[in-house]
Amino acid sequence: MLISPLILISYIALDSLSSGIDADALGVAAVSFGTIFFILRVARARIVLADVNILVINPVFTYEVPYGAVRSVREENTLILVTKVDGAVYSAAFGSSVIDHFVRSTGRAVDAVDRRVRAFRGGGEGRVVKRMTRAWVTDLFGLGALICGVAAVWAGSL
Repeated sequence: MLISPLILISYIALDSLSSGIDADALGVAAVSFGTIFFILRVARARIVLADVNILVINPVFTYEVPYGAVRSVREENTLILVTKVDGAVYSAAFGSSVIDHFVRSTGRAVDAVDRRVRAFRGGGEGRVVKRMTRAWVTDLFGLGALICGVAAVWAGSL
């Protein structure tokens, strides 16, 4: 996986600071941490078919969509849940990529979600709940990138 070498590069860059402040080492650490942050945010996007809800976990937001609230499931370069009340929920977990063109992961995901929605015989419609996606480890890498970036700018101005 790409993240392990980036962590190693960051460690080496930060370890080189033991001999003194080096703006370049801090910059390398900031870029590595920022890349790890971005990769983890994007890679952790997914759709979870839970018991009573569909969880659409995007890099920024998480949507809890009750099965009864789904009007239709469709594919337009990504998986889209059209709800009866709250409009459309777009998924970042599946999208138009070169790999998806050959593998058809979006189409298969649409079929699986549509089958699950049609099979659901639960209660009322419910409402879509939208909240920020929490990823504490990922956010620590983002914070590390910010700190190292500010420190690199500060050390470069000395």
